[in-house]
Amino acid sequence: MKVREMQLNKEQIKAVNTPNGNLLIVASAGTGKTTTIVERFINLVEKFGYSPNEVLMTTFTNKAAKDMIQKIANRTDKLPAWIGTMHSLFLRILRENAELVLRNSNFTLITDDSEKKKIIKELALKEKIKPSADETEYLIKRISRFKSLGIHASGLDSNNDPSLSEGHGKEEELLEDEIAYISKEVKQKTIFFYKKYQEFLKNSNTLDFDDILLYTLKILEIYPEVRKKYSEKFKAIMVDEAQDLNVAQIKILNLLANDNICIIGDDCQNIYEWRGSSNELVFQFERKHKKIVLEENYRSTENIINAINKTIKGMKFKIPKKLKCTKEIGNGIVIRGFNDFEEEVEYIADNVKKLLKKKELADEIAVLVRTNYTGKNIEREFIRNRIPCHLSRSRGFLDREEIKDILSFLNLIVNPHSSLDFERLMRILPGVGKVSIDKIKNYAAQNNLGYINSLRELEKIRLSDQVKYSAKIIFRSINFNENPIENFLRNVNYRKILENKYKYEALKLEDKLENIKLLLDLFKGFSYNIKGIKDFLDSLIDIDKKEKDNKKVKISTIHAAKGLEWKHVFLACCNEKILPYYKDYLTNLKRDAELRLFYVAISRAKDFLTITHSCNQGWRFLEPSSFIKIIKR
Repeated sequence: MKVREMQLNKEQIKAVNTPNGNLLIVASAGTGKTTTIVERFINLVEKFGYSPNEVLMTTFTNKAAKDMIQKIANRTDKLPAWIGTMHSLFLRILRENAELVLRNSNFTLITDDSEKKKIIKELALKEKIKPSADETEYLIKRISRFKSLGIHASGLDSNNDPSLSEGHGKEEELLEDEIAYISKEVKQKTIFFYKKYQEFLKNSNTLDFDDILLYTLKILEIYPEVRKKYSEKFKAIMVDEAQDLNVAQIKILNLLANDNICIIGDDCQNIYEWRGSSNELVFQFERKHKKIVLEENYRSTENIINAINKTIKGMKFKIPKKLKCTKEIGNGIVIRGFNDFEEEVEYIADNVKKLLKKKELADEIAVLVRTNYTGKNIEREFIRNRIPCHLSRSRGFLDREEIKDILSFLNLIVNPHSSLDFERLMRILPGVGKVSIDKIKNYAAQNNLGYINSLRELEKIRLSDQVKYSAKIIFRSINFNENPIENFLRNVNYRKILENKYKYEALKLEDKLENIKLLLDLFKGFSYNIKGIKDFLDSLIDIDKKEKDNKKVKISTIHAAKGLEWKHVFLACCNEKILPYYKDYLTNLKRDAELRLFYVAISRAKDFLTITHSCNQGWRFLEPSSFIKIIKR
């Protein structure tokens, strides 16, 4: 049974009834953005005659896409065929046209940063450089930033960057939510590492997620007939979270556009600049095209909304807006200062315990922080106080050892040139070490063979009988008439390997075996040939990260909290040089960036908001955040 049309406010009605021309919908926190997007799509296909195949809908997360699909399905049978994150949607376009810019369409994807780090470390070793963990992370982030700007390695000069200071020593950097220390030598070699990194990926017929955008952009720029095909295909384009688009994404959209883009976003929630995100498209639309501002807030109480509006007003660069509260006045915002960090954390822990004693739900309580370092300290205090808590981390389903092992086998079937997957697989097998792996890799390179075919010629390589026996298991596991995952598990005896490895860790073993069952469930419905395996691997690109945080108090960085909401929110360590974060001085641009982060933090609160700060933060004496004065006015 389909549900009735949602009750919309005046501005939402305008938005869903504007089918033609470019349109900007400014949707601040809690203003019914998802409802507006869903109803606009329904109007396009039910009222204005669009086919669901003609509408491109991009979301920031897979979770958001699933939520929208479910809500659309409750209202109509006409479901969108092109909805998802930009990476998942543009991967489809790239697969269809890969031969234009890549070796073939059977490329595989690097799914997590640990694989990138391994590549960087190998490249650094060849240069006799030993980068620290911070420096490896820095190089990964810098390479990603180049790609998000649409800059190919081939277009850069590999000489040392003249904009970087020379000399020795390390400099403090904020990498996402972690404070890091990077040597000047590593900074100066960033472009060199970018070129070598891309060379490695090319030789392995492998892409990272940023490459999906980079190569899709390249195809659309160089091949007008491809651009025309997709531009004519998509009669309407809707872009959610437009403030989070990076330059490469903006360029792709501009190439596909034909006076038919509706972008939805909030310039004040642009908090991912370190990923290359930009408000450029939002501001461009605000100047040139029709604008509708959603101002009625359905999330927060009036006192919290007043603080949010003061924060927006305090920004120098923004689209003017003023949220209107639809709820009660609510409790006042609590602001508390302490002498030192320990007192501050004890206060938060005591108040959380009181809330739990009053039967408040643990998953309706969150503690938000600027950096992971602060979060870890709060987590330790909560554990001491036996408060059930979950520190939000990025480790997801695809990052788990057993899933990566199985996916390496599937990747190697699709892409026999993937050295990362080949090495990972070989290290699982008994008796196979680095020396043997290097021999096989060298043989493959000298004879221009993929690794699967190299395994078929093991008799020509000087290896022990044990290594030959183990290595042959891999190619014997490839049978396109049977489930490839089951073949791998059976032939490699993988479950037994896990049982031996974790025989004293029963809960961990149980978790890993359950994850394998889940992966087998996810594979159902896909064919056993290369195309089926490739389609399955592509389907995993947006799989939700499953963290066991039910019925626990959430401790999260502000970046990781975006898009979420809680009844009770504590914003900890609201001090100068923490929030806002800066080293020497705060420029207007940097101040606005940090104030947007503060805005996102306080707008997560539905009913209760507590902001804390403390003078002594470890070895530093810090003033309360200047942002607190803004909301006190």
